Amino acid sequence: MARRVQALPGPARTQGFAEAHPGVFAAINLSGGRGTTLAGRTLDERGGGGDTNFGLILTKEKPVIVDNDIRVRKEFLSGMRRITRKATGLILHTHHNFDHTSDNAYYHKQGAISFGASIVQQEMEREFNAGIWVSQMAGRLLKVEHFDGKIGIAPPVVSFDEELTVRYGGRTFQMIFIGHCHTKSDTVIWMPEERILFAGDAFTYRTHPVVRIGNILNWTKTLDRLRKFPARQIIPGHGPLPPRGNHCLDEFKGYLTKLRNRTAAALRKEGTPVKAAKRVRMDEYRNWFRAPLVYVNALKMAKELRGKA
Repeated sequence: MARRVQALPGPARTQGFAEAHPGVFAAINLSGGRGTTLAGRTLDERGGGGDTNFGLILTKEKPVIVDNDIRVRKEFLSGMRRITRKATGLILHTHHNFDHTSDNAYYHKQGAISFGASIVQQEMEREFNAGIWVSQMAGRLLKVEHFDGKIGIAPPVVSFDEELTVRYGGRTFQMIFIGHCHTKSDTVIWMPEERILFAGDAFTYRTHPVVRIGNILNWTKTLDRLRKFPARQIIPGHGPLPPRGNHCLDEFKGYLTKLRNRTAAALRKEGTPVKAAKRVRMDEYRNWFRAPLVYVNALKMAKELRGKA
C-alpha cells in the first residue's frame, strides 16, 4: 500500500479588501467561493477560496483598479465605496480573460480609461468572434448564461506591445508584457516606489492554476523573471495574499516543476497523454484550492511535452 504523502499547508480562506500597502488593496475572493467551479463541477468543496482577485489603488486623483468582472460588480463596488467615494480613473489589465475584463464597458461609461497589452485586445476579439467569450464561462455557480448575446467586449482604450509606464495621481505603474504563461496576454503591473507586484494569473497562491490555454514550459521560466522583482508584496490572480517578499513564487514554481517531471515520467510508461495524465498525482497539494484540476493540468502538460499543445 502506497504511503500517503504529507500535504503542504492549505491557503487561508479570506474574503474582502486586504490592504497590502497604504492605499493599495487586493480584493480577494469576492464571490465567496461561488466561482470555484468548472463546467458544472465544483472545484473546491470547502468553498471560500480560489476566485479571481482584483486591485484597488488610491491616488491623489481618482482610484486605479486592476482587472474587473461583471459578475462581481456589486461586490467590488460595495467594498470599494467603503474605502473611497471617488469613481474609477484608470483600469489596468493583467490579461484578457472574461473574469478580468468583462466589465470594462461599465467603467468606460463612468469615464475610466483602460490599459492593456495589444494582445489583450486580440485575444478578446478572437474569443468573441469564435462565440466563446461568454459561453466558455458557463456551468459555474457564478452564472453567465444571461449575458450570452447581451454583452460584447470592450478592449483596453490604450494598448502597448512590450512595456508601458503610467504615471497618475502621484503613483507609478509599470505594465510589463511577460508572454505566454496562463494566457498569451499575460502582463504584470509593477509599482516601483511601493514595491508591489500585481502578477495576475501568472501567479496563483496555493491555488491550482488553470492551464487550459497556457504554456506551462514557458511559465516555469517566466517565474524566474518575476523573482527578480524586489517585491515587498506580490498580489496573486487567485488565492489569498501570500507572505511578504517574493519567495512565494518558489512554492508555485515547485508545483509546476513537479507537474512537468511527474507527467514526463508518466509519459515514459504510457503511450498517450490521456493515459499518462491519469497516472499523475500531486497529493501534497491536495489542500490547495481547486485540487480537481490536477488531471486537466497534467493532460495539458503531457500534450506540451509531446509537442501537441
